[in-house]
This record gives sequence, C-alpha cells and structure tokens, in this order.
Amino acid sequence: MEHLVGFLGGGAGLDNGKGLAFKGKGNAWVRNMTGWNAINNWVNVSVPQGSECTASAQLRTSDTLTDGYMSVREGNVANGSGRILNEMKLVGARSPGDGNINGYRLENFDFKMGQSGKVLFYVGLWGKGKDAWIQIDDAAITCKTPPF
Repeated sequence: MEHLVGFLGGGAGLDNGKGLAFKGKGNAWVRNMTGWNAINNWVNVSVPQGSECTASAQLRTSDTLTDGYMSVREGNVANGSGRILNEMKLVGARSPGDGNINGYRLENFDFKMGQSGKVLFYVGLWGKGKDAWIQIDDAAITCKTPPF
C-alpha cells in the first residue's frame, strides 16, 4: 500500500504527543456536533481488479456517536464520491477488543478492489446535535496477491 494525499473534512485533525494514540505518539480524530466530519486518505493499491482486500483501523469512539462510518470508495472520482466498495457503521462506544491498548478496538472489513488501483479510505461521522468523536490509529489496507 502506498499512501497518497490525505485530507480533512469538518472537525478532524491529527494529534501528536498528546497520549491519545493506540500506540506510538500520534493518532487522527474526528469530532463535531453538526455536519460531515472525516479523516480521508487516498491509497494506491497495486493489485488487479477484483482482488480481495481488507480495510482495518484501531478505533476508539464516544458513547454519543450515532452515525459514524469506516469506508472504502473507488478512487476513480477526484472529489471522493466514487462507488462505495464496503463500509461499516459505527454507533456508540466500542467495547475494547482483545489486546486492548488505551481503549481502542481493531475494526476491519473485506472488499474487492474496483476498476482503478486507487481507493479512498476514510473514517467519519455525521454530527447529530451531540458532541461525538472517533479516534483513529494504525489504519491500513492489505490485499491478497492473486495466484499467477
């Protein structure tokens, strides 16, 4: 996986050295009471169309979260509105998983690579009038190399 340009939407940012990371010194976050808020990353993936891939991230969420998403879209549209390849809805505080560090939980889902070798991987939330947040760390996309 090769990371390209990331961008923020609404109330989102990066922390460094604040002690809020899953591990290491930094993490990303989205937080707001209104509108769409997201941390986004364009990713080049060098595998053929239809390859089996997995999106994963360590997430920590607030109990007030009612409309959050971790998603992967096809990267063939410059404004990020490509077809959703797969996503998971995030609601409420996530119970820490096995190997829990700082309250984070590993979340993941599978998807098939679309036509372009580029995807938009993002985590975001719709603000619904309550202060809600998601903290994100160790986000990754991995793909199985098809047999030749």
